[in-house]
Amino acid sequence: MAGVTGTVPNDEGQRRAESRRSLHAVAGPSTQAAARATRPRRSRSDRLSRKERLVLGELAMGNSTEEIGVALGVSPHTVRTHVKNLMRKLGARTRAHAVAIALSEHAIELRS
Repeated sequence: MAGVTGTVPNDEGQRRAESRRSLHAVAGPSTQAAARATRPRRSRSDRLSRKERLVLGELAMGNSTEEIGVALGVSPHTVRTHVKNLMRKLGARTRAHAVAIALSEHAIELRS
């Protein structure tokens, strides 16, 4: 193939890399940053499991570890594990902080 220059991407990874290089050449870095900024951000509470949300709702009602365990049919140890995991996922320093984050992100609602 005399006179032909350039490369032909032979797999998906190479095609994506070529697309990124083309976008960067045409749009520039500021457009790329704007595109990243407009992506919907996942809230911290989106990372919580169903059980962690249930535990968080019980915490919001003021229930103790033992009361939550009885309500959900699990051991207090399991409740503490869920609390530890949900606090890590939310970046909360205390149980009250975790409840405040979840309420502000509309991950839970207080029941009457």
